[in-house]
Amino acid sequence: MKNISSLPLALQSLFAELKAEQDAEQAIDGTQTQASREDILDEVVLLKTEVDVDPIDEDDEEQIDMGAVSPAMLAMFK
Repeated sequence: MKNISSLPLALQSLFAELKAEQDAEQAIDGTQTQASREDILDEVVLLKTEVDVDPIDEDDEEQIDMGAVSPAMLAMFK
């Protein structure tokens, strides 16, 4: 394997540029990109947690904290 310093200057600068780009890409964490559903589910498996995949039914009293709604809204469910 050749040493970088034995390459022509043009290739040395290209190598340095590519290395800097690679280092920058590796420094990016997940908070700087949009996470897909698959990414989130992969993390769930990795962390061994559970995700509620069922949507909340806004009309179901058992799924809504009735103490957190206004009195007018609470009256609708009585």
